[in-house]
Parts: sequence; structure tokens; C-alpha cells
Amino acid sequence: MWLYLIRHAEAEPLGGALTRDFDRPLTAAGRAQSRALAAAFARRGVVIDTLAASPLVRAHQTAAELLGVWAPGTRPVTCDDLAIGSLRAARLTVRLAELPAAGPRLPAREDKAVAAVGHMPDLGAYLEWLTGAATGTVRFAKAGAACVHLRGDLGRGCGVLEWLVTPEWC
Repeated sequence: MWLYLIRHAEAEPLGGALTRDFDRPLTAAGRAQSRALAAAFARRGVVIDTLAASPLVRAHQTAAELLGVWAPGTRPVTCDDLAIGSLRAARLTVRLAELPAAGPRLPAREDKAVAAVGHMPDLGAYLEWLTGAATGTVRFAKAGAACVHLRGDLGRGCGVLEWLVTPEWC
């Protein structure tokens, strides 16, 4: 399985009417970051079968913006295991692997491709778990992304990091 881990784009800070972290929406710049990332993926021929997102507003909006460019007509799957503080790496890996394709698998390929939009520090810790990297060594920029190829049994160290990019890559 190919797994694209994506940190949510820039979001509004807490304050004023925004009293819950859960409700923070993307800024205009965050929406633009999301679309630019999706366009960069499309230019490079990255195709996904489905996209899962944390239920937090900023992650779900990032996912919707990505899909609007990357895979129009598809919708993100809400995945509570991607919410802040909910990381159970083995369980998340199985859940992502079990997600059905959101549409036809084009181009036809053997490995499923899943994207997941989440948050730091959990996303960094998850990538460390997947690749067997030392704790605290991976950080994602907002609207940053990583590509991991999962091989063999889905457990700690089953992933090979293919690339990790910042928004400037777009």
C-alpha cells in the first residue's frame, strides 16, 4: 500500500468566536496551500484510491480542498483515529488499509494508495512508527506531506519513506 500522510494546512488561531480547537477553519492561505499541494500531486501523477481525514474542521477542510483538485467528485472519509491525541498506530494502519476505494482504481495498479490528513505531533509519531525512525525525529510543516510505501505485515517498521516535502515543494 502507498500511504500519503498530509498535515492540515494553515488554520485560524483560537480567539474571539473560536473557543474550541476542534472548530478552527482554514485560512484563505490554508485553502490555497491545500489546492497547491493537490495540483503538485496531480502534476507528478500521484493517484489515490481514497482519502481519510481527522474530524477536526481544519483537517476535513484540507481534505476537501485537496480532493477538489486531486480527485474531483470524491469525498473524504472521516477517521476519528486521525484526531489529535487519538493515535494508535497499529489500529490506524489497519483502518487505512481496509478503506474501500472511493471510485474506480485508475490507473490500474497492484498497490492501493490512501491519503490521510492529520495533525502534529501525532502525524510525525505515526511516520516514525511506520518507518522505525527514532522518536521525535519527524516533523511536518503545515500542508506538508510524506509518501510511505508499506510492505509485508502491517506493523512497526513496515514502511519505507519515499519522500517528505514542505509546501515550498509545490
